[in-house]
Amino acid sequence: MLRANIVREVQALPIQEQFEMLECLARSLRQQCQARAASDTSSGSLTAAAEALRSDYQNDAELTAFTALDGEDFHAAR
Repeated sequence: MLRANIVREVQALPIQEQFEMLECLARSLRQQCQARAASDTSSGSLTAAAEALRSDYQNDAELTAFTALDGEDFHAAR
């Protein structure tokens, strides 16, 4: 259905039903925006945090001291 047809159909409704339609659309849009923001925030905040700490890990030897053991075999104590 074309947008113009939808608008005409909604305008033909009584004013109370138009308001109910508007509330329904607003609720749906709000939910979609919140879902999109949540997904953007979760991946975006992790990326931003990693970028913020990148120079620390590249320049601070205390944060990367244990990487010297990366080539070592690991055996759990029994």
